[in-house]
Amino acid sequence: MAEKVFKGKVKARVIELRFATSGKLAGIFKERGDIVKKGDLVGSLDKTLFQLELDRQLGDYEKKRSEFEIFNLQKKEITDDLTKYLKTGEQAELNISVKEVELAKTKLDQINLFSPIDGIIIDDSDLVPGVYITPASSPIKILDNSSYSFEIEIEQNDLPMFLNPRPMTIKIPGLEKTYTGNSKLIIPSLNSKLLVEIELQDNTGLILGLEGEAY
Repeated sequence: MAEKVFKGKVKARVIELRFATSGKLAGIFKERGDIVKKGDLVGSLDKTLFQLELDRQLGDYEKKRSEFEIFNLQKKEITDDLTKYLKTGEQAELNISVKEVELAKTKLDQINLFSPIDGIIIDDSDLVPGVYITPASSPIKILDNSSYSFEIEIEQNDLPMFLNPRPMTIKIPGLEKTYTGNSKLIIPSLNSKLLVEIELQDNTGLILGLEGEAY
């Protein structure tokens, strides 16, 4: 009896990369088709406003700290409840100022967008320097090189074949190489299809969306 053949296609995870804050795009350093490594700088926002905000918060902190030190010099000893509460208020304002500086610095650090994975840019949203973007708009999509798999659709009668992981061989028309891998658990889909993902041992030469057969 001939071994059953299952049709399927190459799948891979696509990561949507977005800026964490709104601003004017200063530079885009990786475009569609570019290969990226984990940690590569992909783009950055104009830092002018973020730097001004940090400088303002640093100035406010210095003011609050000076006021706190002056208060301590004037009230070296706490002799009544009023002085105690006043000092508590001064300390609270200083603590808030410290947090405001930290928040402004965090926002400044977020103007740079780095790739979290090794992959290839498949969509750069046609970004160009000078445009204003928000976290909800203009994602940069990166294909994760480590996530390639081959996904097949099976019928209900095939369920017993895939209750446990099994070795599979994949052939892709147009590619001379034969790929191998192991099936994973059955994936129920929203459209009632039964899908099985085959984890590939090697993805050299594969392209997202290529169709083929597995047996």
